[in-house]
Amino acid sequence: MSLFSADLHPGMATRVAQFREFYARRNPRPLLGFFLGSEYPLHRYPASRILPEDRSLQPEDFPVAGYVADSMALSAEYEACGGDFIWAGTPFWGIPWLEAALGCPLIASHASGSIAAHSLPGFAGPDSIPAFSPDDPWARKLVEFLAALGTAAAGQWPLATTRMRGISDLLAACYGGEQMIFAMLEKPDEVRETAERLTDLWLGWAQLQLRHIPPFHGGIGSFYYSMWAPAGTVWHQEDAAALLSPDLFAEFIAPCDRRIVETLGSCIMHQHPTGYIPYRAYLDLGFTALELHVDQGGPSAEDLCAIHREILAQSPLLIWGRLSATDLEWIFRELPPAGLAVQVGVDSPKEAAAIWQRYVG
Repeated sequence: MSLFSADLHPGMATRVAQFREFYARRNPRPLLGFFLGSEYPLHRYPASRILPEDRSLQPEDFPVAGYVADSMALSAEYEACGGDFIWAGTPFWGIPWLEAALGCPLIASHASGSIAAHSLPGFAGPDSIPAFSPDDPWARKLVEFLAALGTAAAGQWPLATTRMRGISDLLAACYGGEQMIFAMLEKPDEVRETAERLTDLWLGWAQLQLRHIPPFHGGIGSFYYSMWAPAGTVWHQEDAAALLSPDLFAEFIAPCDRRIVETLGSCIMHQHPTGYIPYRAYLDLGFTALELHVDQGGPSAEDLCAIHREILAQSPLLIWGRLSATDLEWIFRELPPAGLAVQVGVDSPKEAAAIWQRYVG
């Protein structure tokens, strides 16, 4: 049972309406929600405890029923935290699905709580990139997840696309991080063709998921960020773009991301505040919204304020993180509310209730 009264925990229809206002940048106050517990997937899903660490993982290592049961428990725990956000079910996002489709070995680490994708073995240029196929064993596992989650949700909460590592991330999986940069400089034509084929693969995986996700109040969920989003929205990320210069990003990554946005029509971009942050490029590319972490040990909300304001002048923005009291005070005092949503990492519904009471209640 939620700790919130009806007034402090908006109903589902109200929350969806608030998100519609958020995307239109007309919300009168920042939307406020909560991310409960560990952000590391193997620490969140008890079903993952059986994963072996001594070999590369295969689709059959992920029996769907256990992850669906974990998702049901998580949905109830999130609802108990209250707030404006809406928990979404997604194919287990601990799996690096795109790297798996490429053929990268996947190795679980229970100590770190993550599954790491190792570099693609035997990579030899664009011809090493497989074409998308719905008959790929990982694609069949993805559809199995979505079907089971849809049955379990029964319309009570939305489904969403899973973690979708971006074109820079996949290039890094092919070439290696530093080697990717040298390849861009030394054999740009090869890298461009590889990036185009990776974009084809990425779009195939995105569209496969969208075909199997039922509408929820006319829209869709969003990965683990618990945002209702317009129908057809895919959550995107380009973490390896932090390694690039603005010129390299513009030459090799931006054209791919432009094609993704134009093909899908709705896309939200995740970002970390380290290295090169391509937020200006994303604003020009027409993303539906941008998300920017406040990472522990990284720049504070005050340090990022100029970037937050620049984004909010053109686009909806989600600020996500284990936000300190100082960060929260700065965000709610200094940033305009229209188009702003804030998701705070918490350890309990009690902690969430205290934050809600201070900034909304």
